[in-house]
Amino acid sequence: MIIPSLVFSLLAAFAMWVFVRRNPAIDPRVTVAILALLLILPLLNFLPKYSVLVEGSIGNSTSLSPSLLPSIWTLGFLFFGFRALIDVLSMQRWNRESRLVNDLPVFQETLSELSISRRVDLRIHPRLTSPVVSGLIRPRIYLPENSTDWSPQTLRMALLHELGHVQRRDLWMATLAHIVCVLHWFNPSVWWLRRTFLSQCEYACDAHLVEKGTDPRVYANALCDVAQSASAPPLSLAMAGHVPLRERIIFLSSGGRRSSIILSSLILATASSAIAMSMVRFVPERAKAQLLAPIDEVEMRFNADPFPGN
Repeated sequence: MIIPSLVFSLLAAFAMWVFVRRNPAIDPRVTVAILALLLILPLLNFLPKYSVLVEGSIGNSTSLSPSLLPSIWTLGFLFFGFRALIDVLSMQRWNRESRLVNDLPVFQETLSELSISRRVDLRIHPRLTSPVVSGLIRPRIYLPENSTDWSPQTLRMALLHELGHVQRRDLWMATLAHIVCVLHWFNPSVWWLRRTFLSQCEYACDAHLVEKGTDPRVYANALCDVAQSASAPPLSLAMAGHVPLRERIIFLSSGGRRSSIILSSLILATASSAIAMSMVRFVPERAKAQLLAPIDEVEMRFNADPFPGN
């Protein structure tokens, strides 16, 4: 299933690249759906197969022994899985290094504004330069130390943005995308799709605030106030990360509208290609010939006397 997954992800990445060039605010759930298909693609291997004859021998088309492929994949999986574990541990360290904030009325106001009833912790981290949100079961928003100097409007915009990630469950989708990257570490298209997804999450949160009635110019000013380069683990989302500030301001100036109609066709096309490719089995002509016994030999065996001694 390596070749079908490579071809499928390449086609999906190309289609996504074409659409993103027209509108960067594509719904990130579409990209996650494409990545999720890569997780279930091996299950499609159980579907009926249609054999396609190809010239030559597939086994001799590569100098890499097929027996080495599982070992190479396992080494890469262990390496990237270990890095993901380090990221999880680093977020636990962030929790120990930060302090909890309980006396911020604007935080409770933004929670009510977005109708978020689940518990979300607000913490101050001394080494951060931009707001960051992390945590699947228990989300935490980390603010930099200098956030106490922000204007009330800037602080409110920052909190609304990070809570938007919580409301949309972007962290769950980001974790799924990272799992796909660990499993398909050898596939550059998968890593590109993940980076594109993270950018789409930022655009989606920006557009969500604009749709809720936030003045795009006010929000753009807040971005300029807080948007510094933030170093955040892959399992978290930073307000200033993944998308250049200039592109986000241009997007907000255009009205911050998202496009999702054309993406239903993208999901249908990529899913159809995945199913179609999983149902095709390439068989070399030489191997096909070996599977079919010569007609003369078949007739001889059919007409032979099973008891020649009688």
